[in-house]
Amino acid sequence: MAAGDADEVRYCGRLSYLCLKLTLITYSTTFWVIGALVLAVGIYAEVERQKYKTLESAFLAPAIILIILGIIMFFVSFVGVLASLRDNLCLLQAFMYILGICLLIELTGGVVALTFRHQTINFLNDNIRRGIENYYDDLDFKNIMDSVQKRFKCCGGEDYKDWSQNVYHSCAAPGPLACGVPYTCCIANKGLLLQLCQEAWAPIASVGGACSDAHQLLHELKTKKNDPVIQKKPEMWANDLRTDIINTMCGYKTIDKERFSVQHVIYVRGCTSAVLNWFLDNYSIMAGVLLGILLPQFLGVLLSLLYITRVEDIITEHKLSERLFEEARQRSAPEFAGAGCCMCYPG
Repeated sequence: MAAGDADEVRYCGRLSYLCLKLTLITYSTTFWVIGALVLAVGIYAEVERQKYKTLESAFLAPAIILIILGIIMFFVSFVGVLASLRDNLCLLQAFMYILGICLLIELTGGVVALTFRHQTINFLNDNIRRGIENYYDDLDFKNIMDSVQKRFKCCGGEDYKDWSQNVYHSCAAPGPLACGVPYTCCIANKGLLLQLCQEAWAPIASVGGACSDAHQLLHELKTKKNDPVIQKKPEMWANDLRTDIINTMCGYKTIDKERFSVQHVIYVRGCTSAVLNWFLDNYSIMAGVLLGILLPQFLGVLLSLLYITRVEDIITEHKLSERLFEEARQRSAPEFAGAGCCMCYPG
């Protein structure tokens, strides 16, 4: 190989080393900062949670999850930053192996969850029931459950009857919440319309099934508001019965009833199946979430592997250069010594 070609190869190798080094430093630093932010948010949330917490269990506490995730991200990314700055092969290999193990654990967990999907669903339902037992004691779980029930139009884990696990909603409880569900399980406005319809104007129920359709009922109430029966309950048509009305007691006495009799008042399907069906219907979002979780880790493993290879090549090249220089120095040493002798004793 010509000297020019060797210099070009050496230059390309040095350039690729610098590019990989800069990329890995940027990658590690980015996730190091993100890990620190996640950890800080988790600690702050846990401190705030401790002020109002009445439940000793940390079940499904988002703050605990954030703290654990933040600690892992912070320390693993710190190893990556230190390894890429120092070109330490041991730390680089540790960083690569840790990322690879995390990636394998996540992939294995996903495969196992899909393979044993019925057991996975039962596991989720059991944990949701445990959370429902402490619904009013764990504000974190309460906020999560309320948000999921409103967003996905569902109630409970497996179905609305899971709320019987709560001491306040159990049918054996003495309070007003007995045998009921939280208002976040309610179908907006329909519960109020149905209740008023059944109490004040039962004949509507036989007119085209008006009590089972909020819009149909509203039409009947407006067109027949002069009816003597309707005039007994003027609040039924007053203020146009806006569809954003929420009756917080719409779930009253629903747990002990069959699905068919309450499906127009509350959401009867469970949140586990509702969320899973939503992800299946929105597979592009699910694919994006999976890529967002797995792709950065795979990229980290790939960058680490490439950078380790370049560092090893440079170390090998450096050792080879040192050995060649040492051999050249040893060969030239006797010649210099002989030349000195001849200079002392000219011919």
